Amino acid sequence: MATSSRKKDKREYFLSLVPPGAKKVLDVGCADGGLCAGLTQKSIEVIGLEKDGDSCAKAREKLNKVFLADIEKFDLPYPKEYFDCIIYADVLEHLFDPLALLKKHIDYLRDGGYIVASIPNIRYYKVIIRLAIGGTWDYSDDGLLDKSHMRFFTLLNIRELFSESGYEIVGIERNLVAARGFRLLNFLLFGMLKDFLTYQYYIKARKLKGGPATTADRKKYKF
Repeated sequence: MATSSRKKDKREYFLSLVPPGAKKVLDVGCADGGLCAGLTQKSIEVIGLEKDGDSCAKAREKLNKVFLADIEKFDLPYPKEYFDCIIYADVLEHLFDPLALLKKHIDYLRDGGYIVASIPNIRYYKVIIRLAIGGTWDYSDDGLLDKSHMRFFTLLNIRELFSESGYEIVGIERNLVAARGFRLLNFLLFGMLKDFLTYQYYIKARKLKGGPATTADRKKYKF
């Protein structure tokens, strides 16, 4: 399983995680369709799901088809194993039950198909410092403590989420965002602070044949 570091907002890199040869992609929470618009120019069919009406209208101009729907309640009108890849770009943390949605969507992903997801890291050092020293957990209009976030994840939680929903993580990328002093300190400590300097994780996971991982699988991957 590969692990490396990337800077913040690397849209092109994130899309590079979509597996070569993918022809049918589901973009869950597609917003205005800007993220995956380039994929349609490569003859890739991109289906979007979006619950905001204005964003949905804009996405319909860029993607092949977009459904205006509550993501967690919507039943996809497609055959089983229809999609080669499903994208969750900063979406899972906004859901009431991301595990249930991943289990629901796995039926629409072909065997050996992939999920590509970006998930913020609540173990980020600025959040910890603010909580430990300032004693505050203040929500904001965006960022790690976005008011619309329903769930919070560390890397361990992310691994558990994907394992329990039937996926094997094959790649983890770290979006390191930190002041120069913290980066230098992390270098001097041989990367020991990397979990705290990671603003966001990029995850690439493959569908496991046979459904959700068993207890033996979780022991194998040390979850």
